[in-house]
Amino acid sequence: MLLPIAFCLLVFSCSKDEDPANPENAPDITSFSPTEGPVGETIWITGKNFSSTAADNTVKIGNTVATVTSAKETEIFITVPEGAITGAISVTVDGKTDTAGTFTVTESTDHAGISLNKNTVELFTLDSETLEVSITGNVNVEDIVWSSDDESIAIVDDNGKITGVAEGSAHVTAFISEEVSTNCIVKVSPSVFAVGYEEVNGTSVAKFWKNGVATSLTDDTKFAGATSVFVDGMDIYVSGIEENDNELPSAKVWKNGELLYTLSDPSNYGNAHSIYVYNGDVYVAGSETDEDEIAIAKIWKNGETYASLMDGGVGSQAYGISVNETGVYTAGFEESEQQENGTPKLWRDMVQEDLTEGLYHGRAQALYANGSDIYIAGYEEGENENSVAKIWINGQVIDLTDDVMDSEAYSIFVKEEDVYVAGIVYGNTEDEDQAVVWKNASPTEYGIGSAASSVYIYDGDVYVGGSVYEGAIPKASVWKNTEPIALELTEGAEESAVLSVFVK
Repeated sequence: MLLPIAFCLLVFSCSKDEDPANPENAPDITSFSPTEGPVGETIWITGKNFSSTAADNTVKIGNTVATVTSAKETEIFITVPEGAITGAISVTVDGKTDTAGTFTVTESTDHAGISLNKNTVELFTLDSETLEVSITGNVNVEDIVWSSDDESIAIVDDNGKITGVAEGSAHVTAFISEEVSTNCIVKVSPSVFAVGYEEVNGTSVAKFWKNGVATSLTDDTKFAGATSVFVDGMDIYVSGIEENDNELPSAKVWKNGELLYTLSDPSNYGNAHSIYVYNGDVYVAGSETDEDEIAIAKIWKNGETYASLMDGGVGSQAYGISVNETGVYTAGFEESEQQENGTPKLWRDMVQEDLTEGLYHGRAQALYANGSDIYIAGYEEGENENSVAKIWINGQVIDLTDDVMDSEAYSIFVKEEDVYVAGIVYGNTEDEDQAVVWKNASPTEYGIGSAASSVYIYDGDVYVGGSVYEGAIPKASVWKNTEPIALELTEGAEESAVLSVFVK
């Protein structure tokens, strides 16, 4: 619902006067809201060149120093302090000050009639919290109209339940009339989604973690694992496999923790490696055996077979998929008479393209499409028969390692001009393996006894999914800029790993 006109004016008419010229790198206030309120009210100030350290910003209402509750370079949140009187908002950083319009300090009785239990709500994306409402006088809770001024950041239902949609800040208003209304500021932080598996009682269980909190997608009665995660709007899609009653794995898709599709025929051996959602359509790349028990690379769309990808070979597998306005792109491998272990392939709208001359065994294991520019990560054996981690950019190959030790690239992410790749340089034993993230072919190592399966870039931060060995047992792990993020693991569980990460 649209906000009341008066409130919209409060939010958008409070920008500073434009006359003063700010020195370079000085704080620069763009706007603040609300423009009036009592002691204890939260004020949201937007602009640039603020300090991300709250204590380094001095904010005043007139001559009274306000309490800074949180800060970033582009926004500050303050609380109106005791003793404050009406005056201009100013921000000082490193001795440089910018001043904006006037904030009017009102008596608390101005908001009589309706109040909320919080002035500020902090959420992660896809998390929710319900505000508690207190009313006085001739006001009914049923008459409250709830609204958000930016539903791309946060939404609110008719009961005051707020849900984070994406990172940012928004106002949520409880409105009965222009005289009887109030609001709170909602700050939404990004969530880290991860999927993989965890071995419990000797059986691999498909797992999903949101901000480190675990959910089991399957139980420990059948072998299963989650291979890829994609968040579209408010929905979380996960691909993976789960055994059938005949002990053959089937390719699966879960949506918001519930089984959505069984993709492959239960009488065949099915794999689902990668999932991508585009314009509401759910694409999955994987494979399914035919009547001769030969694995055929496949794409499924919305639970149905979209394409089988094999060009006269004896077996194929699709590992990565990306879809945009220019086409459907898939990466994997296909076997041949010349190379029975398979060589890396790209399918562009189901038309196969060779990535190598086909002389050596290799795999294309991940794909990122930016328009018609195609980035692929994988490996190919060298002359010494050791695998070499590689990327292909529009068909041009770049070696990330030499062939002294085996190495593989499992995931790729492109951000502006930078290409990030996650993979493994193998040691002599598994607990000597080393997770590596290459940025523009330059490696960052994550320590001996680790493995990296997935990389995702968000707001300049590098998120990596994989595992860390505890003794000889790998344990699921997610890193943010090389620092581990705690994950819930089942007590007594055996090996586990994260195979895919997504940040929103």
